[in-house]
Amino acid sequence: MKYRILLLSILVLGIILFPIFDNLIGLNSRIYFIIEYDVRAPDKDDIINEVESFNYTAFLNNKGWEHDIYKKYIDVDFVEYLKSSIEDATRFHWELWYEHYLRYYLTARNRSSLFLTYNNNTIFSVKDQSNNTLFSIEDYSWDWIAWYLNFTHLPYVYNENSTVLLDNAIFVQMRMEYGYYCGNLCGLWHSIEQYVVLSSNLDVLVIFIDSFGPVVS
Repeated sequence: MKYRILLLSILVLGIILFPIFDNLIGLNSRIYFIIEYDVRAPDKDDIINEVESFNYTAFLNNKGWEHDIYKKYIDVDFVEYLKSSIEDATRFHWELWYEHYLRYYLTARNRSSLFLTYNNNTIFSVKDQSNNTLFSIEDYSWDWIAWYLNFTHLPYVYNENSTVLLDNAIFVQMRMEYGYYCGNLCGLWHSIEQYVVLSSNLDVLVIFIDSFGPVVS
C-alpha cells in the first residue's frame, strides 16, 4: 500500500513538474528570434532602411492576399511586430513543447550587371553577369507571388518578353520564417522570400515576393 502511494505521489509530482522542466529546457531552444543583416555594399543603413521602410502595399500588383496581422511582405513594422510577440511569449507555458520563433535574414550585394526578363505584366527572372538565375517565376506558385516594376526607370514592354541590362545595381534578398506551436493544440507557420533590386541611387527598380501562409493548424 505504501509503495502504491509512493508511486502515485511520484507520478503526480512528475505531472506537475514536467511542464516546469519543459519550460526551463525549451525557453532558449524553442522560443527565440534570429535577425541577421549581411550587407556588402556602401551605405548599409540606407539600403536596409530603403527596403524595410518601402510602402509595399502602394505598389505591389497583387493585394488580394493581404492579411490584417500577418503580412505577405517583409517590412520593419512586420519584423518588429513578430519580434515583440516572441518577447511577450518568454513566460511560463502550460502547453507542452510550446515553440515560438522568428528567423529573418537580409543579404545585399553590389552587382555590376543584372539581366531582368519581363514584360509590362510580370517579371520572369533576374540573372547575374554569369547567367546564374537569382530568381525565376518558374520556381514559384502563381497563387502566392507578387511583384513591382518601376517604369519610371524601366522601359515599357508591351508584347514580347524583353531582357534589359541593369548596371551597378544592388540585389537584396530577404527571407523570413515565423511559427508558433502549442503542442498539438494549435499552430501557425508563415514563410516569405522577398527580392528587391535597387539602383546605385537606391531607387527601387524591381520587387518580387513569394509568400506562403499564414498556415494555421
